[in-house]
Amino acid sequence: GVPIDLPQTSAKALNSETQPITISVNAAGEIFLQETKVVADEVTAKLQAIATTGYNERILVRGDSTAAYGVIADVMARIQAAGFKNIGLVTQQRKGQ
Repeated sequence: GVPIDLPQTSAKALNSETQPITISVNAAGEIFLQETKVVADEVTAKLQAIATTGYNERILVRGDSTAAYGVIADVMARIQAAGFKNIGLVTQQRKGQ
């Protein structure tokens, strides 16, 4: 996958039966849909093209802990504005919890 240093939280891992679509923002602010680099303006059109369950598709956003928060927030806002409803932000569980 795209190398990302995820922020750590106390949240437990989620179990799921289907593989979500993953969008990653690396430390340099570059955006990746699955493994493919995309520009912000392409995110929603490309999501719509690959979402097999329509707007209920599970989408996980992975943002590097050093990435600009504004880039991650912009990506999430674009996904939500396009009508996708099942969006999650991926973090890494803190060690010892």
